[in-house]
Amino acid sequence: MPGLTSSVIEWPLSSPGRRLLLLAAVSMIAMLPALEAARLATAITLSASADPSTLHRALAIDPQNAEIEHRLGMVLFYSDAAGNRMSGLDHLRRATRLDSSEALYWTDLAAACEASRDASCASDAVARALAASPMTPRLYWSAANYDLRAGRESDAFANFRRLLDLDPVYAGAVFQTCLRLFGTSTGIEQEILAANKNPHVMMAFINLASSLGDEDAAYAEWMRLKSADYTDYAERGEAKPGDEAAEGRPAALSLPEVAPYLDRLIGSGREHDAVSVWTDLQRLGVVSDSGVRGEAGLSAPSDELVFNGGFERNPLNSGFDWRSNPQPFVSIALSNAAHSGSHSVRLEFTGDRNQEYEPMFEVVPVRPGHSYTLSAFVRGQAITSDTGPQLRVRDLACSSTPCLDVSTPGVTSTTPWHAVTLSFNAGADTRFVRVSIWRPRSRGYPSEISGVLWVDDVSIVEQPLEAPTLSH
Repeated sequence: MPGLTSSVIEWPLSSPGRRLLLLAAVSMIAMLPALEAARLATAITLSASADPSTLHRALAIDPQNAEIEHRLGMVLFYSDAAGNRMSGLDHLRRATRLDSSEALYWTDLAAACEASRDASCASDAVARALAASPMTPRLYWSAANYDLRAGRESDAFANFRRLLDLDPVYAGAVFQTCLRLFGTSTGIEQEILAANKNPHVMMAFINLASSLGDEDAAYAEWMRLKSADYTDYAERGEAKPGDEAAEGRPAALSLPEVAPYLDRLIGSGREHDAVSVWTDLQRLGVVSDSGVRGEAGLSAPSDELVFNGGFERNPLNSGFDWRSNPQPFVSIALSNAAHSGSHSVRLEFTGDRNQEYEPMFEVVPVRPGHSYTLSAFVRGQAITSDTGPQLRVRDLACSSTPCLDVSTPGVTSTTPWHAVTLSFNAGADTRFVRVSIWRPRSRGYPSEISGVLWVDDVSIVEQPLEAPTLSH
């Protein structure tokens, strides 16, 4: 059996011309990657243009580039020339064929198809966009709005539900859209909120409904929020109030979220609902119930109406806690110089001016027609003026006289801790009073005020009604 032999073609390089020819061939092969890179770089540079002719040149260089197809399609479809719309739509379709995994291409194709009144194309593109990126919230927002425009309300509600599961930040926009279209909160509660246990979503609806005057719907949702649904959500370990959210777990409610709703309840005179919400916030741990007064660690008595009357912790500046009313030439801080407990509040008047000040106040719920006693302990240091700071009680809804507006004697000069008290009767329509530290303008001499005031153990308790006297 004959052996295998290899044949070799020899090409002598003795000639300079042959050597140059071989060198040129090798150089061309080595330059191919660089030429390809240059070609692609040219296509990328041209594709950044908004000029159709430039984009056509880029596409001629790199015809399989989905991004160039997409950009050319957008430029043509939304150009002023009506004849370009169909061509633009063709390029948008080709972009999705070249890269079907890019949700942006499907979203823009859906918009173009909808504008072209091609409902079948638009619906398919919307569905393909969601399939391409199923965890992107804005795609569900777009899809739900498309469904609403197409008259598919059930599909829209389903996409809104999924959107709020992914990102509760959209809650306000979702509820505003639905309320604007349907004019009632009933559909939102049934279609979107019924299965949602995220307190942030529920609170967004409560705030919106309340701001639109639908207090009944807002309070009904609050009742659901504070129920076992919310408790179950919190107990799954999402986070404690005020803590950072755990990985993938939204934090529980915070007071700033609830404060606008609570303020509207107070402002509208719904004292029962406001007190109920405040009590719920304490039970849920959103508001600490450690507003103690008197001996350190001693809780306020059950009939005490002033929250945090002993200033044992920093005021919340919201709800039924103390609120600051920043004013020039008055500084406010908690002090270790307490009448009882660990702290008092310290106010320093530094302006040496004669003007009215009301740097702190608290809203306190009362019962119309009932009698109350306010008491507190105060201390002064070098307070000038014959009109010193005092505690004032005023009907929160008072806009004209006569109305409830009484105050304790003012604190002047330097005085040790001493008690101040006053009794007052809530008017027939008085549901909240504003208890404040107040200094009225002086009409005597010296009129300017400077010095330091300490206040501690502020209390309001209801007095028992007098038993009727039997006539003989």
